[in-house]
Amino acid sequence: MEFALLSILVLVVGASVVASKFNDDGGNPYPFTRKQTVFTQVEGAFLNLLERAVGDQYKIVSRVKLIDVIDCKQGLSAKSKRAALAKAKNKQLDFVLVDKEKMTIVAAVDLVNNANKDGHKAQRDWFVNGALESAGIPHIRMKVKSGYRPSEVRDAIMFKIGKPAVQSARPTRNRVSKPAVLSPSQAKAQTTALAEI
Repeated sequence: MEFALLSILVLVVGASVVASKFNDDGGNPYPFTRKQTVFTQVEGAFLNLLERAVGDQYKIVSRVKLIDVIDCKQGLSAKSKRAALAKAKNKQLDFVLVDKEKMTIVAAVDLVNNANKDGHKAQRDWFVNGALESAGIPHIRMKVKSGYRPSEVRDAIMFKIGKPAVQSARPTRNRVSKPAVLSPSQAKAQTTALAEI
């Protein structure tokens, strides 16, 4: 009995020594520190742009795992399902647009940077594109650049999701065809009407 207790004690001490060798900072199981920001400068700027462009219609969720927005179709074998989910497991979307009322997924937005300096996708990820297309989720890829206007981003998103672009709040002028010859009273009325617009 004493031998068994002594053996267990030796094993526990041995395991502790081995575990401490793998832990560089003297046994701290939580070797973490706070990051300064949640988003990179590019991500933060683009999130602000997205909010100005479509924030009135959609909630914008960032850094969403692909497997959070797709699921396997019914009838797949367990092996096929495991293989598909394994491919999707490490894929991430930059932003997902969610309908404010229904809370349904509307579209996925990814930033594309050809220079690939800050970790954004440089080339099309065909698996992500195919998975989203198969699931019926529009995939919008926006090139990282400065100078986007919210209206440009809104129009691109609306085009991709199949909705008409919302016109600006500025009043538009209706074009009136001019008669070939105007009488003096018609010319005066038309000039007055144009001045009032």
